[in-house]
Amino acid sequence: MNKFVKYLLFALSLGLFLCVTALVRVQVRAHRHLTTCKNVEIIFKDTLNFVSEDDIRGYLKKECPTFIGQRIDSLRLHEIEKVLDERSAVLSAQAWTADSTLFISIVQREPVARLETSSSAFYIDERGFIFPVQGDCGKRFPVIKGELPLREPEKILDLLTYMRKNRWEAKIGCISMNSSGLLTLVPEEGKEHFIFGRPENIEKKFDKMNEYYRRIKPAVEEGRYSSVNVQYKGQIICRK
Repeated sequence: MNKFVKYLLFALSLGLFLCVTALVRVQVRAHRHLTTCKNVEIIFKDTLNFVSEDDIRGYLKKECPTFIGQRIDSLRLHEIEKVLDERSAVLSAQAWTADSTLFISIVQREPVARLETSSSAFYIDERGFIFPVQGDCGKRFPVIKGELPLREPEKILDLLTYMRKNRWEAKIGCISMNSSGLLTLVPEEGKEHFIFGRPENIEKKFDKMNEYYRRIKPAVEEGRYSSVNVQYKGQIICRK
């Protein structure tokens, strides 16, 4: 078979492939043009429970009430995503269609701590985004008590990250912040309150807390000290 025939067969095969592809696309567009939205399926990509399926349907009913019965190809998926993305507990939403169904996937915000003020409670996620407590995710988070706005949120997040990576998260029951932004760490067990000061030199301060538990506490009677100050360089100040 000479080169001319080979090129001719290749060109014919390619042309046939492109024609079939174009025909399929036309048929798909025609099918979507005639298909209406009959169902909504909501998929949660995590196990948190800050928002429910009923919540999502309620948001859509309020902001986008007419998508049921509309042509699939006329749905404004970006608007649906925007409505849901604006909900404080929703990190991201993605919408797409298949046949006559609108699919929506939801990723909720993952808190790293619970903030409690004198009048309300909030969560803070790893990005520093603060949103009201809602639902019940069934998980325990470190509690920070104080007043908003939260002072030095980036340093607070660094503190929480260190605690999580070094097994302190389960040991500390509460972090108290005063009006000057100074922290006091209250363990789940024991009488001691650790005066931590500002959320800086974090590793060194936790090293001193470890030193207290390793050398000082075993050398005195149980409950001897109620205050352990680790905020000053080279010092561990214990008081009854």
